Amino acid sequence: MWNIIGDGAFPMTYPDVVTNVHHKLPVINVVFTNLEYAFIKNKYENTNKNLFGTDFTDVDYAQISEAQGAKGFTVSRIEDIDRVMQEAVAANKAGHTVAVDCKITTDRPIPVETLKLNPKLFSESEISAYREKYEAQYLVPFREFLEAEGLESQYIK
Repeated sequence: MWNIIGDGAFPMTYPDVVTNVHHKLPVINVVFTNLEYAFIKNKYENTNKNLFGTDFTDVDYAQISEAQGAKGFTVSRIEDIDRVMQEAVAANKAGHTVAVDCKITTDRPIPVETLKLNPKLFSESEISAYREKYEAQYLVPFREFLEAEGLESQYIK
């Protein structure tokens, strides 16, 4: 099982990692760290509001996870993602709770609320229109990476 945690929200959901360790659950927690609360910041920018509480200090969530008994990994460069995720999956399959801290860009993201890549939820025409609108022809749903490793993913509507 995977927990996907994004945009610096890890501290708000960190009890998941502690609970996973406490109950010896082999869960992989993926943290996308970009040093800002990007979706809130983008909303403020879109509505010409003053920015408040949207920028964070860099934190090493892999070390925090290790301090709580999980296996922690950090990805800082895209070139390292395959190796790090293989190590994370191996630790997970060995029965460990894992946390992967993925340091990502602060570039403005594609609006998550518009993601339409799942053929179980959207028609082929909706997916094609989405890929064209956001120039996302090569964007692969994260679920496909999970399933390629033989791991479960959940569809959330």
